[in-house]
Amino acid sequence: MKNSVKRLLFIFSTILLVLFTFTTPVYASEAFLRRPANLTLEPLPPLTVGDHPTIIAHLTAEFGQPIRNQPIIIFIDGQRKGEGRTDSRGIASITLKFKFEAGTYRVLAVYPGIVSIGVNRATAELGMVIEPARSAIYTVPPVPGVLFKLNGQTYETDESGVANVKVNTSGVYTLEVLPLNENALPSNIRMEFARWNDNVFTQKRQVYFPRARRLEVGFTVSYQVDQEFFDTTGAPVDSSRIDSMTLRGVGNTFTFDKAGPIWLPANRLTRRIGERLESEEILYYFREITVDGANVVNKSEQRFRIRPDDVWPVQVLLYSARFSGSDAMFRFPIGKGIELTYPDGHKEEFLFDPENADVVVSGLARGSYSARIVGAGGSAPPTPVHLSRDQDVDLLMLSLLDIALIIGIPLVIALLFFFIGRPYWMRVIRHPSKYRELVYQNRSGDLSVKR
Repeated sequence: MKNSVKRLLFIFSTILLVLFTFTTPVYASEAFLRRPANLTLEPLPPLTVGDHPTIIAHLTAEFGQPIRNQPIIIFIDGQRKGEGRTDSRGIASITLKFKFEAGTYRVLAVYPGIVSIGVNRATAELGMVIEPARSAIYTVPPVPGVLFKLNGQTYETDESGVANVKVNTSGVYTLEVLPLNENALPSNIRMEFARWNDNVFTQKRQVYFPRARRLEVGFTVSYQVDQEFFDTTGAPVDSSRIDSMTLRGVGNTFTFDKAGPIWLPANRLTRRIGERLESEEILYYFREITVDGANVVNKSEQRFRIRPDDVWPVQVLLYSARFSGSDAMFRFPIGKGIELTYPDGHKEEFLFDPENADVVVSGLARGSYSARIVGAGGSAPPTPVHLSRDQDVDLLMLSLLDIALIIGIPLVIALLFFFIGRPYWMRVIRHPSKYRELVYQNRSGDLSVKR
């Protein structure tokens, strides 16, 4: 019995030895590579002109095991466009850096296989759709109806001031802002092109589409404004008296040679961080208003913002002055009126009221004048008058009486002193005929004459 068991164990051992001796070793890697290869492609996300599509391919064996370090070749409409190799996960990511026009394309991925060890060739296909690139052009401030010309097509901004453009091929295009239709604008508004947000200052320019950054075009908007003038009492002032006006607003000075409706820009464009344009309202102030050669406003005191059909109430510094004429020594009224010289040099005469011997001149601009009395004999030099409020001005004049007294009294005193020191001159004056005879004898040589 024991011998039978031993024989069976020996036979079994011999069979196992024979099997392991005559069988060729087959490694797992070779068996793995001999299996059929599977190639699949991931669906592409939505693409537009300017995008670089990335093809993602998966290469696996029969039972899903990844096949690494194998080439994947990409064809677009039959043309070879790219190649990559699978990683340890059996994935190949291939980015096609080509400019594709808008349209539909056939993508073919090819795995050539390994012929030497019998690995099969594998392919996969998918469709690729490239949509036209759409970009927006923004107007600052938002202005509807602005026309742009791009690639032979005309685009118009909507109610929000935005024009949507599209291109089928990426590249550099000529973009132009067409002239604004002034007839389409209200009569009280003017607009003109100012700049682009990327520091281009011409209406016609080159720009690359599709564009990653926002594209903005800025416009200057101008409104017509008028003025109403009032003096310090609130009384209206005729605008025809205004010789000139000078306004200042954010670095710009505007001068007008008369009052009335004027056009002024209502906004200015500033470039903020991120190449964004911002439209800011302009604050204006009157720097100078000239009446009769004098400035009648305080600088920067009256400020205004512009609105369509706006009328600015402007206060001008006009005052009244009461002029009267008096004798310089005795203070009695004198003269028929005054001659007033204005700051700009022109002169006017005003007659006194016969009852009050004065005259009131109103609407005088703040400034420096000179006045003198007219219509009376005597000396009346011009008197400086610095007008900065309503005031009374009493003009003085040296009348003929004053002049006579001024000259006569010193003369009489001088004569008195002259004759007191020379008493014989008094006798000469009393007896002029006797002294004429003495003078005659002295001339004839008779020196015996006694005084």
